[in-house]
Amino acid sequence: MIITEQKELEEIVRSLRGRRRVFLIGCGVCAATWGTGGEKEAAGMEARLKEAGIDCAGWIVTEEATCDARTTRRVIRRNREAIASSDALLVLSCGAGVQTVAALADLPVYPALNTLFLARIQNLSVSDERCRLCGACILAETAAICPVTLCPKGLANGPCGGYEDGMCEVDRERDCAWVAIYERMEALGQRGQFTVIREPKDWREDLHPGFVNKRAQKASV
Repeated sequence: MIITEQKELEEIVRSLRGRRRVFLIGCGVCAATWGTGGEKEAAGMEARLKEAGIDCAGWIVTEEATCDARTTRRVIRRNREAIASSDALLVLSCGAGVQTVAALADLPVYPALNTLFLARIQNLSVSDERCRLCGACILAETAAICPVTLCPKGLANGPCGGYEDGMCEVDRERDCAWVAIYERMEALGQRGQFTVIREPKDWREDLHPGFVNKRAQKASV
């Protein structure tokens, strides 16, 4: 899940300076589940903006993820009258959703949320980053624990010399990722994998912006 947080109202109002009327679009998947961009949050944002003197033409939450252009295109089409009466759109979703709306709308588009990270959900109040979206997954080699994400240094071959008592050198309150990898390998009878030297990461797999065309891939097979 993509984890987001609502921006401070002051920042949102500042970004909307000069806009007379806005329409709000929330995300029905990540932001709704995490409680930053669902129906409750969209209605609350509308009320807060009105208190701040910004008129709202209404709001809608997409049925699917806002970053899905197919869903968002339908939402914009169904709400075209309210959107046409607005001079800006405020989007309660991750950055990908904001940019999707911007590509489909002929109005200025502004974010209401900050995008934080891709997370493992422990419960609806607690999440932790688990994937850097690096494009070259090595979880098969590291007992399904990601050192690229969980090690602040992104080390691919064991702990640095600064770890102490199983704790990270960078943050003494944080478990060392490579200690966790070793302990899991040992518990699974895979300790021999720990001493395998991995090649330096090919960061060409992490090029941005990313792009995938599955149809073209199938045609080339």
